[in-house]
Amino acid sequence: MTRVPADQRRQDYIEATIRVIGERGVSGATTRRIAEAAQAPLATLHYCFHTKEQLFFAVFEYASDRLVERISEAKESSDLGKAATYLLVTTMDWFVENDAYTHAQFDLYSWALRQEKKHPGLAMRAYGLFIDRFAEILRKDMRPDDDAELVQPLARIVTSILDGLALQWHGHRDRAQLDADIALACESVDLLVESRRRQRKSA
Repeated sequence: MTRVPADQRRQDYIEATIRVIGERGVSGATTRRIAEAAQAPLATLHYCFHTKEQLFFAVFEYASDRLVERISEAKESSDLGKAATYLLVTTMDWFVENDAYTHAQFDLYSWALRQEKKHPGLAMRAYGLFIDRFAEILRKDMRPDDDAELVQPLARIVTSILDGLALQWHGHRDRAQLDADIALACESVDLLVESRRRQRKSA
């Protein structure tokens, strides 16, 4: 039998987890079903991920890594507003292309919130993966007259907009409506950044 590298096996389990949660929800995502979906040994799954919490959190890490890779491929932003709109457009395109993950993430976020007593801060850590990565990207594209204090709130707003649009998309499946909503969100974010620039200049 061909030996599968550990990193590849981890990815197989993560991708299988996304599929199983998308089909059955978190409650139906048993480790046995995940191993079967990955066509890999159950014992190896428990070796790669000691707990189900580790496995589920790895799904968020996997998605944030893939998103940053996509964003970095062709990012040509010259200021904070342009960078924020690029994040909105590129991330939503990725969500649409990776429908299984987008569907599964809502179940995973709800699950993480319910773990607060057992695993305090788990949901915020999951959200923080995306917020912090987005903030890092935004910060790199600031103009000298951009407001550095706007970066972190803007990253949170962009993340919230994306989650809301993704949830609506799963309800209506109307790409024209989605594109129109993204365009409106981009215009709003760009105007916010420009407004803050004008405030700084007049201060």
